[in-house]
Amino acid sequence: MKKNILVSVVLVIFSAVIFLGGFILGISFEKKDLLLDNFLQVPQSFNKSNAFGNSELSSQVSTSSIEIKAIQKAIDFITANSLNKKTAKELTSAAIKGMLSSLEDKYADYFSPEQYKQIIESYSGTMSGIGVIVTLNDKNEVLIISVIENTPAFNAGLLEGDIITAVDGISIKEKSLDEVVSMIKGEENTQVSLTIFRQSENKNYNFTIIRKRFYVPNFSISKIEQNILYIQYIDFQEEGAVKLGEKIQSILDNANKTEKTESLSSNYNNGYIKGIIIDLRNNLGGTLNDAVMFCDLFLDKGLIVTVKGRTNNKDIVEEYKAKPGGYTNIPLVVLINGYSASAAELAAGALKDLNRALLIGEKSFGKGTVQVLNDLPDGSGIKFTTAKYFLPSGTSIDGVGITPDIVVALTKDDKEDVQLKRAIEEIKILIDNWDKN
Repeated sequence: MKKNILVSVVLVIFSAVIFLGGFILGISFEKKDLLLDNFLQVPQSFNKSNAFGNSELSSQVSTSSIEIKAIQKAIDFITANSLNKKTAKELTSAAIKGMLSSLEDKYADYFSPEQYKQIIESYSGTMSGIGVIVTLNDKNEVLIISVIENTPAFNAGLLEGDIITAVDGISIKEKSLDEVVSMIKGEENTQVSLTIFRQSENKNYNFTIIRKRFYVPNFSISKIEQNILYIQYIDFQEEGAVKLGEKIQSILDNANKTEKTESLSSNYNNGYIKGIIIDLRNNLGGTLNDAVMFCDLFLDKGLIVTVKGRTNNKDIVEEYKAKPGGYTNIPLVVLINGYSASAAELAAGALKDLNRALLIGEKSFGKGTVQVLNDLPDGSGIKFTTAKYFLPSGTSIDGVGITPDIVVALTKDDKEDVQLKRAIEEIKILIDNWDKN
């Protein structure tokens, strides 16, 4: 399914989630100044006070005052004398965009005050929007990869695989994913009109949708095949893994109450849960902290991820290591696909490298870079790459992705979820082997 998709990872969830990247719009965490790709948080040493609040940087700003004055002088000259009239605000935005363009960084972007405000708002677990997760496909088209249940988009009839071609009658061709997201997102009880191309029918449709406010959980959990726990982790958000751990424990406790012959401390039979399938398909990313804590649930030890970057003219290396987890003696299978990106790849890759999980599905997206997200004095914001993260094996998945242990392609012609079916088959084998040991 995945080609060379530019996952700025956006959740038009608008509600919602989902950052990451695009932008996981709908995450339950407070605003962070520096974030890893779809809002993967950067290590503490990459914080705003470190990067912008010390005397060393103040000295650098002072020595560059001539350059700053040159920019201001150019804006003054052009504003006062150019035949093509431009405001100081327009020229300032153009100057900032020019700086970002000079970085030759495909993930660098500038957000107007209105756009930046919307992005920051999207960090809450509830927000106003329509309820779809979108990304860019290999043709640079805005593709809906998921429609959240019981949202305006779901009720209106939008479907996974639909391609958005216009918003409020305005063609979105050549517009960035961030721009499209900001066009779709809006105040509660206001309407937005979408034109979509439905590939399955080779037909265009128009939808008028009223934006609503709703909450989007970052995971769902259920039992399948009696003793197998199925976890669909939609995105990585602050405290998401904590909530997941509490939910798992609650399931185990409840199961144990009805099956008192089994102990919660038994080797693998926690509350009669003998295996866990974790579904990271279409998970566009999230916070680094949550990815680490997520892995910690299933690990006792080991290096989870290393972040190598640059801040305040200094090279920075941060290592995140596992602490003893609570569910380390249960077989794991992890599902990934071409839309598993950033934090999802980090988690899947770490569990694979540490021989903790069997990966099934399709090659992941391949985004292992870190972007900063910072606000500017006028309320606007910028984003650009500052670092890369590396898996326990020391490899970077950026531009490469993760190849599953067992490759299973899922096509539009499949009548059933063949990837999940294979995952169930494999977890049963792991459970049998676990029993024998």
